[in-house]
Amino acid sequence: MTGHPRARREVHLVDLTSIAGATYSPTLGYLQAAAAADPEVSAGCTFRRHAVLSRGPWFERACEQVLAALHDPLVVAFTVYFWNRAQSLELARRIRRRWPACRIVVGGNDVSHQQDALFAEAPWVDVLVHGEGELRFVELLRSFLHDDEGLASIDGITYWSGTGADRRPFSTRPAARIVDLATVPSPLSVYADTELSGTTLLVYETNRGCPYSCAFCYWGGATNSKVRQFPMERVAADLERAVRLAGPNMMLALADANFGILPRDVEIARMLVDLCDRHGKKVDFFVTWAKNSNKRILEMAALLRDGGLLAPVTLSTQSFSPTVLDLAQRSNIRLDNFRRLQSEFRDLGIPTYTDLIWGMPGETYESFLAGVEETLAAGGSPVIFPLLLLNNTDYTRERFRHEQQLVVRDLPFDVSDPELRGDVVVAHATMTEADWLRGLEFRLCLHIFQKSLLRCTLRTLAGDTGVRMVELCDHLRDFLFDHVTDGVTHAIAQNYRAAWTDPDTLDQALLQNELGLEVGNGDLYGRQEIHYEAILHRLVENPARLAHFLDAAVDHLLSRIPGDSLPSRTDLQPVIDLDLAAGSVFRSMITGRAEHSDFRVPADILAVLREAGDIPPDLHCPLGAELTGRVTTPAKLLHDHRPNFSFSRYVVLCWRGMVSTLRDAEFQCTATRPAVETVPVPHLLTAAGRKSTERMRG
Repeated sequence: MTGHPRARREVHLVDLTSIAGATYSPTLGYLQAAAAADPEVSAGCTFRRHAVLSRGPWFERACEQVLAALHDPLVVAFTVYFWNRAQSLELARRIRRRWPACRIVVGGNDVSHQQDALFAEAPWVDVLVHGEGELRFVELLRSFLHDDEGLASIDGITYWSGTGADRRPFSTRPAARIVDLATVPSPLSVYADTELSGTTLLVYETNRGCPYSCAFCYWGGATNSKVRQFPMERVAADLERAVRLAGPNMMLALADANFGILPRDVEIARMLVDLCDRHGKKVDFFVTWAKNSNKRILEMAALLRDGGLLAPVTLSTQSFSPTVLDLAQRSNIRLDNFRRLQSEFRDLGIPTYTDLIWGMPGETYESFLAGVEETLAAGGSPVIFPLLLLNNTDYTRERFRHEQQLVVRDLPFDVSDPELRGDVVVAHATMTEADWLRGLEFRLCLHIFQKSLLRCTLRTLAGDTGVRMVELCDHLRDFLFDHVTDGVTHAIAQNYRAAWTDPDTLDQALLQNELGLEVGNGDLYGRQEIHYEAILHRLVENPARLAHFLDAAVDHLLSRIPGDSLPSRTDLQPVIDLDLAAGSVFRSMITGRAEHSDFRVPADILAVLREAGDIPPDLHCPLGAELTGRVTTPAKLLHDHRPNFSFSRYVVLCWRGMVSTLRDAEFQCTATRPAVETVPVPHLLTAAGRKSTERMRG
């Protein structure tokens, strides 16, 4: 008589995401694929993945969905990041209460090597996996199938040992990194075609590791590891499948720490372009570029641009202060190289953005402004983030925190998203909390004025007066927060200021009333900086309101700038009109119509703006002439227009430096000479303008 085969046990894998429609999780794919490749585990377990939206009201729905799928589970495993830690541990608690014998396993960057804090916070967790989890998870499942036999022999985990008063977390010896990544099966292999075609986000690795040791970053700072590569044949097969199945709104994100660091990355870029062309697909493409940009990245960016896949190139600097960079163990791009790269990318028509972090140890408000100015002067687009302390980085070491007098508060990383919380640095030895708040207010003004509504005017004023653009934006900080007359705009700005001090004061009703939709709406991907979006929406939807606001802002600037070389309002009106035209492009994203705006700009001003990359590179006219015409929103920007979504998406892209309104616009214009020939006004010819004029004469 033969016995009945043992029933296969349930294994559930959970990734609580904040991204709407992201039903694909590479982490869950890796774990299941590695487990399914093991004969014993595959024979003893069935697998179910749960990549579910969990923000706001969706959290309870996610809990209900996962709990309803459990039927005497052997294991429920969570991938944990700072943005889903609280939700993941709460769902784990509910699972333990319902299924006491179920093993709860967690892993991920936020909890690796944090065993003391984690087990104190969530004693219902059974096992913590440190670092790379795929092969450790297979060993764990084998142990669980044999009633936890051999747990102590599994490297790289912490689990509860002992009983009663003797129960303690026990950590095994550290696990070695996976040397041969070919031993880790593809995460795509366990996903059906229908699953891949339905996700809004597909994250894929072609390599692992980061050779840098930045003190603020977990990617390399905690590991400083050699870059290991997945086999090229597998990369090619996976990317072919991903592109072939991509839905119309999918973003393909390469999770490599430094895309472009390896020679073969050029081949991968070319492969992506060829695949999209062959399958007739247009995907949003996102990468993290190599920290020190080089000629290889120029070549790759040109390939992606020509193939319609261009992701703006990141020129990562974080700070331009030598003191800050030394404390961060960061080797930065040399200033001359940074300026040269900005120029070369601009000449190729390739957008860039520069990551800056406000609040790094050693930074002062003035050194921070100097770094932003360096970026703007080179024609770059600064993208500024507050400093978030990530577990397992050098910034979190007790000695460093003491020496630098770090003051940390549990705050939203994005003040308009109260669920996205973390440990934010609000003061240190060279930055008071008042300085920190002032820097965040400056950041909002940079978004509104330099990136969106007064870009041309600020560029011209800086050239005319010698006042740095960051100083102009700092003057506009006073205007926005204390002198703006539009009541709704003033209320939104004041709420931005208050919410950074006390997140509970966030006025979601105010923001929702302006934008006409729920803040945190799960149907909108990548929505961030909602105060900025709401102010922009308030101003651009009404042309008269926008014109009044810009006039008042310029008047405020002119009243604050010292000296006798100030341009008159008549001199400035042509660039203000260009900025009003930029506002009409934003307005089109609301209305869905091709909005128009007229302009008339002298050649010398045109040269300055073209040299800085604020307008299309082919927009010019003879010296002494004027360019007259109309700015129109192009049809390609309005293709598949969706109310609310299109505006929100465009604003996020503008904030990230991925788009520029006037560079996106269509110009219908002619060059004309004024009725009375005039000599260009000297103060309108900045150094950049003179250089452009000399080239035209040559």
